[in-house]
Formats: sequence, C-alpha cells, structure tokens
Amino acid sequence: PAARILMCSAMGQQALVQEAIQAGARDFVVKPFQPSRVLEAVQRVLG
Repeated sequence: PAARILMCSAMGQQALVQEAIQAGARDFVVKPFQPSRVLEAVQRVLG
C-alpha cells in the first residue's frame, strides 16, 4: 500500500519507536510535542 504513516504517542520508549518504524511508520513524534516538530515530521513523510 502507498499509505504514509506518522506515529504519535505519549510513550517514547525506544522499543516502541523501533517497532513502529519496522511496521512502516516513516517518523515518530512523542507527545507533548512542539508544533514545529510535527510540521517537520509531516513534511518528511509527505516529501
């Protein structure tokens, strides 16, 4: 599929991040997040 996945979670444990990336997420943003970090991640995923 051509889905573009950006993961956002309050839990930023390394294992969870690695699992999300291995499952197809292109980026991972941990809450609470800065708006600039979300924009950067969205640009990376869509770019």
